[in-house]
Amino acid sequence: MHTYEIQLRRTDIDAQHHVNNVVFAQFLDDARTNLLERHRGPGAPWRVVVAGQRLGYRAPLIFRDAPVTVTSVVERIGTTSFTLAHEIRDDENLYLAATSTLVAIDGHAPRSLTDSEREYLMTLAAPRA
Repeated sequence: MHTYEIQLRRTDIDAQHHVNNVVFAQFLDDARTNLLERHRGPGAPWRVVVAGQRLGYRAPLIFRDAPVTVTSVVERIGTTSFTLAHEIRDDENLYLAATSTLVAIDGHAPRSLTDSEREYLMTLAAPRA
């Protein structure tokens, strides 16, 4: 599992005084960037695109000083893509549950994940029941 803390900013808040739904997608992007930066391939950063994303809002997130945590686990590893399951939460509340499917690319075309990338992703895989 990968964890990433997010400090809320006043600019994240919308007219209803809670974190805007678009900002949640940015939080996921920040966490994914950190997750991928922890493992770089031979001399180059990951090149991936988000092929799909599903966000399920569970509770409003009101501005506060304490950060929230994004947790990410790998749900699936394919030939050219992988799926992450995310949660944005604190110790008491789940604010968002989401999935993101990312595709590895070379230029504009999908490419196979390398053995090194697969090994790293497997370290982040959800435990099987």
